[in-house]
Amino acid sequence: MVIRVVLAEDNYLLREGTAALLSAVPEVDLVASADDLDSLLAAVSEFRPDVVITDIRMPPDHAVEGLNAAQQIRADYPGTGIILLTQFAEPPPRTPGRHICWGA
Repeated sequence: MVIRVVLAEDNYLLREGTAALLSAVPEVDLVASADDLDSLLAAVSEFRPDVVITDIRMPPDHAVEGLNAAQQIRADYPGTGIILLTQFAEPPPRTPGRHICWGA
């Protein structure tokens, strides 16, 4: 079984390095990569991946775009798995009604 993946990361080196690692796995089909919220949502709509790997902080505001995208993707495509990544040691700003597990 091949897992279709969309990768979203605004840092070019991290995005391309992760893409290269994913592409080396025969069971993974990297169908698209994105560098901001809008391109992530467009890629998910177009390719309907099994899994989305997304940075938490991306353009345009570098705040919680990845979290917002995850929430929207789960609402629109409930069968899509989501993996959240970040390079920051501190949690993102809290927003009302949002709970995430940090540091696991």
